[in-house]
Amino acid sequence: MINKFIVLVVFVYGTALFAGVNSESGSAIFSERGCAMCHAKDNDTVGPSIRMIGIRYSGNENKLVAYLKGQSQPIVYPERDGMMRPQLMKIGNLYEDEYRSLARYMIQAFMRTDF
Repeated sequence: MINKFIVLVVFVYGTALFAGVNSESGSAIFSERGCAMCHAKDNDTVGPSIRMIGIRYSGNENKLVAYLKGQSQPIVYPERDGMMRPQLMKIGNLYEDEYRSLARYMIQAFMRTDF
């Protein structure tokens, strides 16, 4: 009985402790991790534009998340993948929901006027 209580307390405490860790928005991640240095809204620079990323990954968030995690090849300009791999290390310590938030932000950013 006591072991179940300890497990429950640890689970509830751990959930409460880390509940706010994953709250960083895609917009904040994009700007704080330097993504905007290579990805402009409408124009290809060093990297593809956010518009191009959004169009190509629209409806395929999982594929973009996998790429951001370094687990797949890009579908936009795969020949530039070598330049991007070192940059992916800047986001290598994100939580799953942060990767998803970043992917959603990039897929949807070109449609918003506040980008």
